[in-house]
Amino acid sequence: MDEYPRVVQKQKRDWWKRGRAFDLWSIPHFLFGVFTAMVPGLTGVSLFSAFILTIALALLWELYEKIIGIRERTLNSVADVVLPILAFTGTSFALRAFPLHPQTLLVVAIAVFLIYLFTNISGWLAYRRRNHDFIH
Repeated sequence: MDEYPRVVQKQKRDWWKRGRAFDLWSIPHFLFGVFTAMVPGLTGVSLFSAFILTIALALLWELYEKIIGIRERTLNSVADVVLPILAFTGTSFALRAFPLHPQTLLVVAIAVFLIYLFTNISGWLAYRRRNHDFIH
C-alpha cells in the first residue's frame, strides 16, 4: 500500500540534559566527592573538615544553580548533594583500607580533578548550546 519508505529523522540526543535523579551531571558531582576525600591525604586538612567542606560546597553549588535560574527536579537536586557525600565516604574507606603512597595519591587526585574539570566544562558548554541567553 505504502510504496515509499517512511523517512524518520533521528533526533539529536543531548546527553547533558538534566534527568530525574541521575544524569551526566551526576559524574562531576560524584568525582567532586572522590577528589575531596583525597584532600586529607595530600594536605594537613582533617578528614572531618574535608567531609564538612564537601557537604557545604555541594549545598552551596545547588543554591548557586537555583540563583542563576537552573531548574531541575527535586530528586535530582537531592542526588546532586548526596552523590559527593557517598563518593567521599566510599573513597575515604577505600583509602583507609588500601593506603596509597603520597605521590601515587597525588597522581590519582590530579587525574580525578582533570576528569572532573572536563566533565564540568563539557556539561556547561552543552547547557549554553541549549540556552543561548545563559551567561554571555
